[in-house]
Amino acid sequence: MIDGMPAEAIVAVVKREAQMLAEDLARGRMPLAGEAHSILSFCRFLEASQSGTKISPVALPMTDTAFYRKTTERLVQAGKLPSDAKEQFDTVFSRPALKVLISTP
Repeated sequence: MIDGMPAEAIVAVVKREAQMLAEDLARGRMPLAGEAHSILSFCRFLEASQSGTKISPVALPMTDTAFYRKTTERLVQAGKLPSDAKEQFDTVFSRPALKVLISTP
């Protein structure tokens, strides 16, 4: 879905999706796992990146990490995220993902 939309719309769409997920979680309609955790984590990252705050590292599945990294690059190119967002992304998502890969037997 996000792949096909203009970069200018992505942040608003991700925030809305996170709001809907948070409502579902609050009402017990779904557990905080898998895709919900991934989307909420990426939304937290977007908000932190835009406001200049830092968040703790989060390990996500490699496919999610790669997709969100590509999306972050698009947002930086479109001017929707600051130029250092890619480095922030690597600190928050890429390094934890690599640690999981390295520690997996």
